[in-house]
Amino acid sequence: MWETPAGEAWLQTLFFATLYVFGLQGHVGADRLEEFFRLLRLETHIGISATTLRRRLNQMEALLPQFQAQCEQQAGDSTRPGVVAADETFQGKLLILVLMELRSGYLVLEDMADDRKFDTWQAVIEPRLKTLGLKVEHAVTDRARALIKLAKTGFKCGSGADLFHAQYDCSSWLGAKLARLQKKAATGLQQALAARQQASPATDTETLVALVDAERAHKAIQATGTEYHEQLAGIAQDVHPFSLDESQPKTAADVSSALETRAKAFEVIAKSAGITDWKGTLNKFRGQFDALALHVTFWWQFVLHSLAEAGCDPAMRDWLTCRLLPVVYWHEQMQKTKNRRQREVYRRAWQQAVAALNSDEQTANGCSTDLERWVTWAERMARNFHRSSSAVEGRNGYLSQMYHNGRGLTASRLRALTVIQNYGVRRADGTTAARRLFDREFPDLFSWLVDQMGELPLPRQRKKSAVRNPLGLAAVPS
Repeated sequence: MWETPAGEAWLQTLFFATLYVFGLQGHVGADRLEEFFRLLRLETHIGISATTLRRRLNQMEALLPQFQAQCEQQAGDSTRPGVVAADETFQGKLLILVLMELRSGYLVLEDMADDRKFDTWQAVIEPRLKTLGLKVEHAVTDRARALIKLAKTGFKCGSGADLFHAQYDCSSWLGAKLARLQKKAATGLQQALAARQQASPATDTETLVALVDAERAHKAIQATGTEYHEQLAGIAQDVHPFSLDESQPKTAADVSSALETRAKAFEVIAKSAGITDWKGTLNKFRGQFDALALHVTFWWQFVLHSLAEAGCDPAMRDWLTCRLLPVVYWHEQMQKTKNRRQREVYRRAWQQAVAALNSDEQTANGCSTDLERWVTWAERMARNFHRSSSAVEGRNGYLSQMYHNGRGLTASRLRALTVIQNYGVRRADGTTAARRLFDREFPDLFSWLVDQMGELPLPRQRKKSAVRNPLGLAAVPS
């Protein structure tokens, strides 16, 4: 079988796919890969020694950046708008700077650095933006000063606060402490129940009062915890371009006002639970209101600019922004979220928006002409709303796993993983990040890699290990 062209091609695919998936993406060591190939009984057909496998992995690492450079050169010099998220991640002593274009998921930058200052960011990101022809229109970052300066000075655009970090700060302040109080109240209730069951007539009244107090305390802290989770989830519900109840367009002032309501609720929760805000988390949260509302402001500017370019009259513009766009937007949010409760909230908002669209007089009077075109437009607008750098945080988590599983991460391996993320990983619709960013097809990454890797390594004849014989020198005189 292996001597036929089809068998040889299949064996070549198996060999390089194993190195590509498990060696590069899975960070499996060469010794373990050698063991895998040996279990497949391939040592007589191809070279599978750990040394050979390391050499081929290094060859792959060197080829992958060449593929990305060729594709970026083919994409042309045209300018394309982008919304980016920037962050830094520490892996042991390594500092990695990460910049992702959020609309496509394309990793613009993923490189090791000595520090995370503004000048360092600017020096490494400026040539990358020029190569990609990317003009950053909006940036989503945490409140690190270097990143804010990078957005305002380097990109010359607005710096929107990251919703993920805003929620995380509030959770770190209240969430863990409330969980401990709930556990303490539950333990107290169990002890009161046990004491009540073992109570004697002399202690009957005392144990009854203790049980009532324990039940009251447990019920109160449970209600406080429920209120906290509702308010925490409400932060995400507030940072939307439409209201949940009537799907009316929201302004930055509406978002800030809603977030202030959440902040006041957190104050009440902390006071009732006796939790002190030693680190000033609430003031930090309030300081991000304008930056969080900026996401909504930018998105509406993006939508209205698109409609102005399309030459829509006022009636058509109002129908698109107040009727059709909410339907598509809430449907997109409903499909994207993985939280069951959030999905139900978005489902109700979507149903209300659908009912408003169907009952609108302009819908019945023919504003739905060329509906398919406008639905496509609305889907594109809905996918361009970004308020969190969670995609970058997910990438940081992946790099952390690679670092710890592989006991380290080299610069060449990091560059290879970046190329795989941009050109090898596909979404459910079959598109890669490069396809979504450049709006064009590129050669299949793995097929190109197999063609460039050359012939399979030849097997080697292993020397037979000598068998130790402790009696071999028995005839030698002492």
